[in-house]
Amino acid sequence: MSTIDMLRTFFELVAVLSVLWAVFHEDKFIAFEEKLLCFVKRRKLKIAKKEDSALSFQNQL
Repeated sequence: MSTIDMLRTFFELVAVLSVLWAVFHEDKFIAFEEKLLCFVKRRKLKIAKKEDSALSFQNQL
């Protein structure tokens, strides 16, 4: 078995286990999805957290 086949098998196993976990822990999975989506949107739009912007403003004074 080559390295690529082992990696493919590993990621397939991770995908199947993730789906099974999501079925039994749906509420935690939805919370994780929302958190991940917010993180991606922040990175895409380059929005800083309120605490970070407040600290940077205080440092400028």
